[in-house]
This record gives sequence, C-alpha cells and structure tokens, in this order.
Amino acid sequence: MKINSPFFHFLGVLFVSLCWGMGGPVCFFVTQTLSAAETTFGRCAFAFLGLSPFFFTNGIKGFMALSTRGKALLASSGTLLGIHFYFFVSGIAHASLATAVTLVAVEPVLILAVGVLGFKERLTRSSKIGVFSCLVGMVLISVLPHLISHSQEVTHDRTFGDVCAVLAVLTYALYYGLNRSLKPEEDRLPGAPSPLIRGFGFASVLYLFAAISSGSICYLTQFKTPFTHPAPGHSVWLALIALGFIPTILGHTLNQILSRVANPVWISLMSPGETLISISIGWILLNQTLRPFDALGGMFILAGVLITLRGELKTANPIPSS
Repeated sequence: MKINSPFFHFLGVLFVSLCWGMGGPVCFFVTQTLSAAETTFGRCAFAFLGLSPFFFTNGIKGFMALSTRGKALLASSGTLLGIHFYFFVSGIAHASLATAVTLVAVEPVLILAVGVLGFKERLTRSSKIGVFSCLVGMVLISVLPHLISHSQEVTHDRTFGDVCAVLAVLTYALYYGLNRSLKPEEDRLPGAPSPLIRGFGFASVLYLFAAISSGSICYLTQFKTPFTHPAPGHSVWLALIALGFIPTILGHTLNQILSRVANPVWISLMSPGETLISISIGWILLNQTLRPFDALGGMFILAGVLITLRGELKTANPIPSS
C-alpha cells in the first residue's frame, strides 16, 4: 500500500487517533506525581531514546543533508512540539473542562486554515462536509454539555488551564505548518530511503529538539519554584515510558509523516478520531457511562470520517509536493 494512498491516510487517522486517545489519561495520571514540565521532558526524552537507533543510522545523516532552511524547519518544528506538549500537559494537569473543549474543537479548524491559506491546498466537497460533521460531533460531546450545565466555577487554576489550552492549540498549528513546509526540502534529498524510514529518522532529530526545549522549560520552572512532590514510583515511570512510546513515537511520528504527504483534511480528522476513541475506551474498558451527547456526537464523527474517506477515495490525488 502506497503512503500517498487515501486508504493509507484513513488507516493512519485511525491509528494516530488510537494512540492519542491513550495520551490524555496517561498524562493526567503522571501529573498526579510529577509537574507538567517534568512530564513533558520525560515524554520527549523517552521518545528520543526509543528512536535513537534511527537517529544514529539515518537521522543525523538526513539532517545534515538538508539545506540550511530545512535544518531550521526541522529544529524549529521539534522545539515547538516540546513547547506544545508542555502547554497540553499543563491543561490536562489543571483539569479544566474548557481546556479540553478548546483542544478538541479548535485544533482541526486551524490545521485546515494552515493548509488552505498557507499552502494553497484544495479540499473536496466531501471533505468539507466530513470535517463539518466531525466538528458538529465534537461540539455535541464537549461544548454543548458544558454550556447547559454551568457547573464549573471560575478559579485561578481553571483560568491558567484555559490559557494553556489556547497556547497548546496555537503552537500545534504552527508546528504543523513548519512540519508541512519540510516536504519540499525532503523531496530534494538524493538517494532517498522510503518515506517511513526517513520519517522515523527525522522524528528522532525532532524529538531531540523537543527534549531540549521541554528540558529548558523544566529547568526554568524548577529554578523559580522548587518541586516538593514525592519521588515517582514504578507505576509512574512505566506510565511515563508508555507516554513516550505510544502517543509520541507511534502517534506523533506517523502524524509527522502524514503531515508532509497527505491533504490537511486527514490531519484535521485525527483530533475528532481521538475524541471518539477516548470515549469508546472509557465506555468499553473503564465502565464509564455513555451519555446521549456522547453517542450522538460519536455518530456525527464516524459519519464525517466515512464521508471524507469516500470523497478522497474518489479523487485519489495526493497533494503537490511544493
């Protein structure tokens, strides 16, 4: 199956959504012991360590073969990803409902805006309908219950979480734009290995810069406010390793590869897919109640993904490389 195949992109959306769907609960568990900065640094550090074989075999070579612009794009993309992770984990740690709403509802729109306005990429009618259906589903799941209940009181902690959510969304949109801009630079490299092999090599370099930026945040926050929480136990370390491998190495690496070859509509579907899979995991494995809004919203998200798949399979034209 070719990496430019719409069906491969569809499978990628499902796989990334599954990996990302596990990230939020694991982040919440780890931040009960570690700070958001420590959690973020550990996540990026374990991701780099996990991909270190790719770093030493083709990551360094691929990075050095890039033009000066390509090196700057890859380094900036990694740096921004580490900052995005910090804001994301900070939002999770402060447990604001508005934070979760912003994360799932705004991110797909900004991804499409970056793709259409920044790279002149075109969306089919089916893709527009499908993405709109997914957005309706996320509003039903996340936004509408919050507006109806009015049960959350405004606190300083919640306000900080809301600000982190907005910054997480904005930094992710910028990160996507920088990563997408790397595609023409990648195409100019001679004797290219397969996109997947090269993608994992670039990802290893990217996570190195993410570890550096998140490590810098960790040092600065620790310097200003020394941590007083207890030392992490074995379960926290295992969860932190899982956070580095499942949503990061597996989920974000495939997301990076697809961002450079797929239409932005596929990337925008990963967040709704994450929402749907998170609800499904909670319902099936954690015995959580499935609310009417969850069921109806899930139906809209599933319909949106299927409509998009149908439209993209009919066109079956990958985006131009530059």
